[in-house]
Amino acid sequence: MRPVRNADDSLRQFRKICEDYERYYRPLITTIRKRLTDGSSGKHLLPHDECLEAHSRVYIVNALLAALNWRLDKSPGDGLPNLVPETPIRSEEWETIRFFDYLGFEKGPENPLLIVETKRPNTPLPHALTQAPTYSEIVSRGLAGEPLQGEWNKWLDSLRDYVCSLYKRTQEAPRRVVLTNGDWLILFLDPFDAFLKDGTRNPNLIIVFLDRSDIEKRFRDLFLHLEHGLVLGETPAPTPRELLFYIDPGTVDQAMHGLHLHYIEEPGIYQKKPVIKVAPILFLHLLHGSWLRVETTSQEEYELPHQKKLLSKHLREVKKAARKLLDQVNEVLQTSLQPLPLSQHYKDENAFEPIRGVVEYGTDKFLVVTGDKTHYILPEPLISDCPYHDWFMCNTNGVGANPGPIVRRSVEPRSFFMSGELQYCAHRDVISAKENQITVHNRERCGLRSGEEGQAFCEIWRFEQHLCCRTCVFEEVCKKSEVFRLPCIPPEPPAVRTITHSLRRRNHGPS
Repeated sequence: MRPVRNADDSLRQFRKICEDYERYYRPLITTIRKRLTDGSSGKHLLPHDECLEAHSRVYIVNALLAALNWRLDKSPGDGLPNLVPETPIRSEEWETIRFFDYLGFEKGPENPLLIVETKRPNTPLPHALTQAPTYSEIVSRGLAGEPLQGEWNKWLDSLRDYVCSLYKRTQEAPRRVVLTNGDWLILFLDPFDAFLKDGTRNPNLIIVFLDRSDIEKRFRDLFLHLEHGLVLGETPAPTPRELLFYIDPGTVDQAMHGLHLHYIEEPGIYQKKPVIKVAPILFLHLLHGSWLRVETTSQEEYELPHQKKLLSKHLREVKKAARKLLDQVNEVLQTSLQPLPLSQHYKDENAFEPIRGVVEYGTDKFLVVTGDKTHYILPEPLISDCPYHDWFMCNTNGVGANPGPIVRRSVEPRSFFMSGELQYCAHRDVISAKENQITVHNRERCGLRSGEEGQAFCEIWRFEQHLCCRTCVFEEVCKKSEVFRLPCIPPEPPAVRTITHSLRRRNHGPS
């Protein structure tokens, strides 16, 4: 399902949810209950809306969250938010295992974004025992310990325990907390302020929607405060024609080519084979320091060919599409941007941190910065006649990589290329260096890297482990690191050879 891009579409989707519930699901559930209980619904069973939290969750809450781009029906690898129901956590207060109704997080539970708790459909909004002007004020007083009617103090204490327990384990409070019965909805804009010890319980940071009609009436507020991308602080990736909706052309000062890359382990009869698909993107640097990703309008993707003779054609096709994207951006912005070299990007720590060279944004899905190049693979090795592409030659010289030659495209280790191909490296010392960990002790000597502490030194290790460094776009960066040396030495440029030869003649006479 395509992500919802604005509050109007989100509201339309929410209205359809409510209409479908009233038109189809409510009558169906009532009929089923009567038939399966011998028609005794009226005598012994409460109406389903009054007793089952499950109904509000399945038919209303799930769909409302989906309309705000919090999705349960897609994987994180599809670039959608993580939202997991019934997530366990050890309670900080009661020292038991409890379960969030929903926990939303970014790239793992250590980065919590959202807690959603649901109540029975017939649960009323809270009332204070003393007069309060608004429901937000009532909730604020309840959080501060003032008695509320019914079970509300217990429910607020339970929410506090959830937030405190999560904070204890992640050192992060979720960015939003929601409490709802599928009709009314309470949104906590600053859970740290509302639930943690040093919070002020500010009622201005608590928004209460009285019922579904109130949600519809104020849906823009709900969208702006709860839509996944806005909570995460992400700017959608526009196409060239959409750029002027997002940026002022005068704020763009740099550009770099890049790729979406998806690594796939394709099953076979006897073994899996690697499939790599790429799509060109463009990164624009803004004067205030952030980067904006621009996508192609066509959203065409290109598969790395398994036939060696088709590789050059693939690289040309990607280059043509990448340059077309750059031309379209320059046309829309009325600029003449030229992509920044990758080595230049790695010199600037402030510019590098918001957009590292390789970022994994889903399972085996990556954003790869390629600088002034248009692919992570170079058309030809920077050094000709290198003997280290062939494992048997390396082995003869005592430097063959373990465990042996890769003779077919492999997923373990991840090597799209194989022994004898110009893009393959079989040198033991190079592979060993690439897989070495970044540590707190060697981080400075490694230079700026995409990986965190504990990850591999090689920028592309997560999807390719045997690519010859001289055919990798990151060679210009890695070779400048203090910890990395390549055994293949590039030939001196002609001008350097001429100067060197003249100096030798001057010092030693004719050779």
